[in-house]
Formats: sequence, C-alpha cells, structure tokens
Amino acid sequence: MDVRSDNVRDRVRRVASGRSGERQTQPEPPVSGAFTLEGLLRCRGCGTSLQPVRMLGQRAYRGPCGCRLTAVDAEDTEQLVLEAVAAPAPGLVADAAPEELGGIFRRLFVAVRVGGCGQDLSIVWRL
Repeated sequence: MDVRSDNVRDRVRRVASGRSGERQTQPEPPVSGAFTLEGLLRCRGCGTSLQPVRMLGQRAYRGPCGCRLTAVDAEDTEQLVLEAVAAPAPGLVADAAPEELGGIFRRLFVAVRVGGCGQDLSIVWRL
C-alpha cells in the first residue's frame, strides 16, 4: 500500500480525527477582505502594523505590539479616512465600491497612524 496516495492519506486523517465518515468543516474565510486599511494602519507609538480582527462580531484593528490596550473600531476609522480623502478630492472615491477602497487607499497613502483612540489619526500621503 502506497501511503502517499490521497485515499490512504484521507483514511488516516479520518481515523486520527475520530470521525470515520464525517466531513471536516471548512475554515472561515480570512477576515482581510473586508478591511480597507489593512497594511496601512499603524501604531503611532512604535510603527507596528495593526492587524484586522473580528471581536464579538464587529470588525476592528488590533496592535500586536502591546502599545494599545483596546482595538480600534474598523468602521469608524475607515469612515474617517474616507472622509479625509473625499473632502479635497471627492471624485477619487465617489463611485468606488467598498471592495475598491483598499486599493485606492494604498495608492494614496504610505500609512495611516493611529494614536490613543481611533479618531486620533494622521495620514502619510504619497502625493
């Protein structure tokens, strides 16, 4: 018997997991698709990138650095950044679908630094 075959590998996994015929559940899709500031939002204190998370069903950004005691509300922060773009140049984001905003933000900003709260933002523009 060739242990490298897919059939054998699948049977071994089922036996090891204790579920002979049960299909394993699929993992949840990554949270990154819904976060328009992913990779751009940084801790003002140390510069570490804040990571997208879901907390109690809400989207948020959390710093792995330890500088921040609480997560930043994603919706509020993203809205403030959107307003910062729309004020001087409404045409840049007027017809953009939500899934397009992340790409637009990456073209416009080097980083968005967040201080003690989600409203304490500074944007580092590429322009």
